[in-house]
Amino acid sequence: MDVWNLILYVVASLLALKSLVSLMTHHKKVVVQQLAVEYTQEISSGENKPTDGSAAEQPAGLVSADNNASAA
Repeated sequence: MDVWNLILYVVASLLALKSLVSLMTHHKKVVVQQLAVEYTQEISSGENKPTDGSAAEQPAGLVSADNNASAA
């Protein structure tokens, strides 16, 4: 019976490790994608800055319909 417990623990450990690696890989992809979006928004806002201070800036998470149309 001890052999079966050892096998069960090894299999459970390998599955947990595989799950952790998968979760960390997914998190890395999401972070890199968010950084890329923020970087492109900074670049595009740097080119399209209003000359006067009357126009309010868009929140960082929102993209205007004009930007969506030009990306398509």
